[in-house]
Amino acid sequence: MANFNTDVGLSPDYGISIENNPKIIVLKFGDGFEQRLTEGLNQNPRKLALTFKNITESESDTLINFLNLRVTNADSFVYTPPNDVIGNFVIDSNYRKIINYSNRATVTVTFREVFEP
Repeated sequence: MANFNTDVGLSPDYGISIENNPKIIVLKFGDGFEQRLTEGLNQNPRKLALTFKNITESESDTLINFLNLRVTNADSFVYTPPNDVIGNFVIDSNYRKIINYSNRATVTVTFREVFEP
């Protein structure tokens, strides 16, 4: 399995958005009481919004090539967000490269955590 940290070797800029999406079923009873149940084994997947600002064209090419290969094969990859724990992720939506200056680019991408055997 591909590892983003070692294969790409870039750290995102701070301002990282880590969104948790707990899967909880809420049962509401007529008398005002409720019961909450977690759904499945992995109840709290993360979604990460990452930005890599003002990286070189070579670095952005490495990053985009890594992302393109994951999309082409529909593969997940290992990623360890800064100050967080390792997980398996897929690309959640569109990713974008902006060329800021000569030989400088910014790449934005969103990763979604998946749980696979």
